[in-house]
Amino acid sequence: MAIARSWPSLSLLLWARVSGLLVAMLVLSWALGFRESFLSPAEESHIYAVLHPLLMVIGFIVLSGEAILVHKASGEWSMSSKKTVHLSLQGVVLGLGVFGVWTKFQGFNGWVGNLYSLHSWMGFICLFLFAAQVLP
Repeated sequence: MAIARSWPSLSLLLWARVSGLLVAMLVLSWALGFRESFLSPAEESHIYAVLHPLLMVIGFIVLSGEAILVHKASGEWSMSSKKTVHLSLQGVVLGLGVFGVWTKFQGFNGWVGNLYSLHSWMGFICLFLFAAQVLP
């Protein structure tokens, strides 16, 4: 049975997808255009410092949101198609998250230098909880 969609819900769905695409394009243009991070000019910037925020924003924010939208708001698709696309997107998000953490540790601070902030520990917790969703 098809669910009738109202104009406000369709416009909100369109707004969510356009804003996600805009965020991805802005971060991608920053990463490709400037090729440097927000470090002070005295510190050397590596490509790994740019890849980490790029992969995390595109992966965890944009593609994870798209996976939610596909699962909840994909109208006429069958349930198995929704689940397949949702699971595929979530797998890509998990892969990008793991690769994003790996790129952060390949930078100039090494492994231990990146484990002193609350940001890094919260990132590990988020990545662990995201991966734990796969468990039955």
